[in-house]
Amino acid sequence: MGLFDTVVIEGLKLKEPKEISSYLKKNNAEFPTEFQTKDLANALLTFKIDKKGQIFEELKEPTGKKVPYTPFNFTQDRPFLEKLYYKFQDYKLDKKYPNSRYINDYKTVIKKSSLTETFDIYSFEEVEGRYVELTYTVTAVKGKVANIKLKKHDIESEKSALDRKKDQEEFEKNISIEFQKQKEFRSKWYYPLIRETYNPFVFFSRKIIQSACDLVTRNLVHWRGV
Repeated sequence: MGLFDTVVIEGLKLKEPKEISSYLKKNNAEFPTEFQTKDLANALLTFKIDKKGQIFEELKEPTGKKVPYTPFNFTQDRPFLEKLYYKFQDYKLDKKYPNSRYINDYKTVIKKSSLTETFDIYSFEEVEGRYVELTYTVTAVKGKVANIKLKKHDIESEKSALDRKKDQEEFEKNISIEFQKQKEFRSKWYYPLIRETYNPFVFFSRKIIQSACDLVTRNLVHWRGV
């Protein structure tokens, strides 16, 4: 799906299709006020629109302070040789960039937006087993909503919902079978031996091949032919 931004409607009246409103009311569900958009920054930002159509942005601003940076330890379940490799890489980085373990501290601030843009916002939620889809087109001028129109609305049919659930159940069943096979394999007495030999072999083979390809690419990047 990729990254997106969130748009929260706080009081601004949206056109509610009767079919959607009726279905939501029947199932004790509220009309959505939180939407997503892929037409703006796509940086997981949050935009809020008040009842007057004013757009606000939640931004991250530096505080001027430095805070310790603790990277995620993705090596904890790796074989011993791979852990040594990454430990050596961290050691080289620490020597080259002794201050790299500190990063800028940020705080969240809410500011009026100066956005001038036309963008779509959409909601896609499951209500009583069926997906409800809504899409609006928003036109903003200098941080205020100049126009907002309903672009698309739909309720998933019962047949489509049933077919989707069957596919999902089948998928989950297959995943469960695969997990069980993996669990049984890892319970074998010889698994640690394979894990500590085969995995590093594949890991370092990939590293060697990648380094060789990078070397060839660097040597050929300025080649102009003969």
